[in-house]
Amino acid sequence: MSLSALPARPPLRPVELVEVDRSHRSVLENLGQLFRHDLSESYGLLPNDDGTFNNRPLDKFLAGEDPDRRAFLIKVAGRLGGFVLTMAAEGGGTAIDGFFVVRALRRSGVGREAALRTIALFPGRWWIGFQRYNPGVEAFWSDVAAAAAIGEWQMHDLLPAPQDRPPDTVVVFHSATPPPH
Repeated sequence: MSLSALPARPPLRPVELVEVDRSHRSVLENLGQLFRHDLSESYGLLPNDDGTFNNRPLDKFLAGEDPDRRAFLIKVAGRLGGFVLTMAAEGGGTAIDGFFVVRALRRSGVGREAALRTIALFPGRWWIGFQRYNPGVEAFWSDVAAAAAIGEWQMHDLLPAPQDRPPDTVVVFHSATPPPH
C-alpha cells in the first residue's frame, strides 16, 4: 500500500467532553491502558504479568476518594477519542493529571480543542506537567498555554529530577473566565 492510499482520518468534529461517571469505568480503564502503553517507550515501562499496565492517576480517580479529581471522555463526532484527568494543583488551581488522544486523531487539532475546552471549564491558575522527552508534547502544551493564558505563561523543570529519568516540566498560567453559553 502506498502512502497516498492511506485510509482517511475519522471525522474530526464536533469535539466534546463528557464527564465520567461510574457507568464509564470500564471505558476509562481501557483507554487508560492505551495511554500507559504510549508512555511505556518514554518511561521504559513493561506490562504486568497479566498484560496490563499500572495507572496510578486513573486508579486514584476511580477510587472516588478525592472530589477534586475529575475525568472527561473526549468524544469526536460522537465516538471515543481519548480522555482528560484533572485534579487540584498544589498551591491552588487545577492540574492536568492525564491527557490521552488516540493515535488516529493526533496532529488533527482534536487534542488542542479538548485541552482548551477542559481549561475553559476551570478558569484560574493551571499547572500542566509533561515530559520533554515525549516527542511533540512540549510544542503541544506550549501552544495550548499560549492560546489559553491571560498574560504571560511560564515553563520550567521540576527539580530535583527523579533518579531514573530527566526532570518533569510544567507549564503554569492563568486562564480566563469562560464566555457565557
